Amino acid sequence: MNLECKKEIEMSLENSKEVKKGLTGFQIKLIALVFMLLDHIYYFFEFTGKVPLVFSWIGRLAGGLFLFTMVEGYSHTSNKKKYFSRIYFLSVAMGVLRYFFELIPRLQRGDGFFPMNGILSTFAVLIVMFRGIDYLKEKKILRGLLLLIVLFIPPYFMLLMPSTLQPFMLFLIYTVLPSPMWVEGGLFLIISGLIMYIFRGNRKLQCTLYALFILAWMVGIPLMYLRPISLKMMFIHYYEWMGVFAIIFMCLYNGEKGRAMKKLFYIFYPAHIYILYGLSILLYNIMH
Repeated sequence: MNLECKKEIEMSLENSKEVKKGLTGFQIKLIALVFMLLDHIYYFFEFTGKVPLVFSWIGRLAGGLFLFTMVEGYSHTSNKKKYFSRIYFLSVAMGVLRYFFELIPRLQRGDGFFPMNGILSTFAVLIVMFRGIDYLKEKKILRGLLLLIVLFIPPYFMLLMPSTLQPFMLFLIYTVLPSPMWVEGGLFLIISGLIMYIFRGNRKLQCTLYALFILAWMVGIPLMYLRPISLKMMFIHYYEWMGVFAIIFMCLYNGEKGRAMKKLFYIFYPAHIYILYGLSILLYNIMH
């Protein structure tokens, strides 16, 4: 083997090592799935008093990591319409189930609990707003502003409707017309997602601003408005600020997509929610 061949082999080995440094998008999503599962075990079985609070602490990182991977996925997909449609239609289906869980007491657990999970609706709203931001960058100001504000409007229509029609409007908001103020995580996750998308070209700035926003919202607001407040309460009741630690994994992102398992999240997310919910009903009935 001549010297040039040896150099080429060494260079290819070095390049492969560089590619492997850090975490791929798939690995971050897998970590987020584990964190979410722990969080939902606490969410569905908290009534037993047997699930440690640390499960929920760890789960605070999941939302931010899913937002991060969604922003990356949307930014790099070759078919943004298909990407949106997949998320939107699954969110609609879950919204229908949530509506009937809320409407029909027999579908609820004995203590009145039912799953209100709907992060896909949050993603759907954000993707519409991402497109609005893209339009603004393209100098299509009217289109951009329209997409940024249009989904804020439906809840106000509900206030103007006769009480007999409000349940129908609520159904629309839960399903086909999600609103930034009504989706899971509300304005907090919406603003978080917008920060990630706008500053996605600068990872350090993106993570810094996201972390500052979490601390301002989840620490600053409780300190300003909640009385009495204590350090213990920030770990027992107001611990959403722990989501700031998600930036550790975001900063480890190496820019690689990783394994292509598109259907993993879309199957696992609704499946584990309804399986855990069913198990929680069985356990509740046994205990009571």
